Amino acid sequence: MKKAFFYLLLLAMPFYSYAQKDLSEDYKYTVSEPYQVYDAPRKHYFSDGNEILSVKPWKKKMILQKFDVEGLTLNSMKEYEDFPDNCMVEGIKQLQDKFYLFYSSWTGRDTQHEQLFYREINFESGTFVGDAVKLIDIDGKLAGTLASTSGVAAPFAFGFGVTDKFDFLTSLDESKILIQYRRKPEVKSDKNSYDIIGVEVYDLSLNKLWSREYTMPYTERRMNVEDFAVDSDGNGYLMAKVFHDDSNKDKKRRKDEEANYHMELFRLSKGVAEIEITKIDLGEKFINGISLFESVDGYMLCSGFYTNGLNNKLHNADGVYTFKITREGKLIDEKSYEIPLEILNQYVKNRTKKKNERKDKDGKAEFQNMKLRNLVVNGDGSLVLIGEQTFIVVHRSTRYTYVTYHNNDILVTKIDPEGNLAWMKKIPKRQVGKPKMGEVFDTSKTYQGGMSYSHFAANGNHYIVFLDNVKNIDLPLDKIPALHSDGHGGYLTAYKIDDATGAHSKGSILDTREVNDMELYQFNNDRIVKTAEDEFVIEFYKKKKEDVLVKVNILN
Repeated sequence: MKKAFFYLLLLAMPFYSYAQKDLSEDYKYTVSEPYQVYDAPRKHYFSDGNEILSVKPWKKKMILQKFDVEGLTLNSMKEYEDFPDNCMVEGIKQLQDKFYLFYSSWTGRDTQHEQLFYREINFESGTFVGDAVKLIDIDGKLAGTLASTSGVAAPFAFGFGVTDKFDFLTSLDESKILIQYRRKPEVKSDKNSYDIIGVEVYDLSLNKLWSREYTMPYTERRMNVEDFAVDSDGNGYLMAKVFHDDSNKDKKRRKDEEANYHMELFRLSKGVAEIEITKIDLGEKFINGISLFESVDGYMLCSGFYTNGLNNKLHNADGVYTFKITREGKLIDEKSYEIPLEILNQYVKNRTKKKNERKDKDGKAEFQNMKLRNLVVNGDGSLVLIGEQTFIVVHRSTRYTYVTYHNNDILVTKIDPEGNLAWMKKIPKRQVGKPKMGEVFDTSKTYQGGMSYSHFAANGNHYIVFLDNVKNIDLPLDKIPALHSDGHGGYLTAYKIDDATGAHSKGSILDTREVNDMELYQFNNDRIVKTAEDEFVIEFYKKKKEDVLVKVNILN
């Protein structure tokens, strides 16, 4: 039986919000009264402009909270405990005006079935709609990530489970959702094992449109899945990096000028048993990461960074590329845009500038460790690509080994509807963090804690929001940013970029160590929710088992 607890006494208490003098005239913030904290490994936030819905899965509980945006008051709080003991939350997705929580449940060794359930959330009431519905039932084990059943990161928890067994991709118009999974390989050797990937496509009411399991055409050793996507017609797409041998290396030797791999696009369609494959050929360019997006004109858009084939480090970037794939699998509108030397030489050491100038003569100057984070498809067909320098450093000594995560400069590129480069901007940032106690060491992850950034578009501008070091408030172009260390306070900083012209400005919104006589903690970009064209809200922890909401108004 469902247990819903209404904390009437708490809701009856008035919330008082008050503003403090801000660091920038372009922004004003308002802080709510504190309210009870509910822990969760990951928290989810949605807004309709008037209210905010937060969903906080914790152990066997699900906490649903509703907040009023205007007064920053808590309108309702409901706690559910009618989830199975082995429940592992897989994701929370919005499809137009519908909201769904997905969780998996393993039936045990005797029956060995992996099941995926969903529960619909009514945004207006802040409650689940009815009971859980079983969506997928698979005979056998799925691949995933080891995590604890108590919400504490493995391996320091007492109970374990496997999560991230399902991926959820939505179409541009949010009318379709593709759910993807991978069966756990029966053959342990990746040289001899072929992945079996399942694809199920549903409409926005979660009525199944089609499903199929595909055996990949290459072994695990010779193929890496780069990205998945679904279009508004319910077709699935998979972008794969295919290696030419079993080395699983981008280059066989350091001095090689030809890649040891190529890219292929797999098209997965209803009623078609075979995978339709398109080989991606960008000539002499090495593709550095590739992402799939549905464009407004009905094509699949592929985008990322490239190197010019002469560099030793393929995760660096000489420029940005885009191209389209027709529904028939034909590659069209291939474009590339080199990163100018003047962009590369902003916010770097003089020694680096001189090195870039020498390398630029041979076409070797590059932006190091770039990864595509966001692609914005505007209504007029123009694109805004946002990349970030992300990498890890492994520190070894005779006593111990540890890793640090680094999230540095951001590159924002605008491409107009005709495919021309409109503008390119470099945003300076230096962030470093270490895994917290209890976190799993994973060298494949470069984002951690309160680092990286959040992006949203409003009133014809792009806003890049992140925590920064106070020393960078008035940073000139010829200076290197001071390092921000994750978990040690920081200034909430916003860069505003005009979508039409690329003109940009910077504003420091608040100091997390001094907000209305409070110090705020646990900043995370996932906790930012846009509530209006000139407004966003962030939830912080203030200690003493209390959270607060901070509403930021954009004034100029």
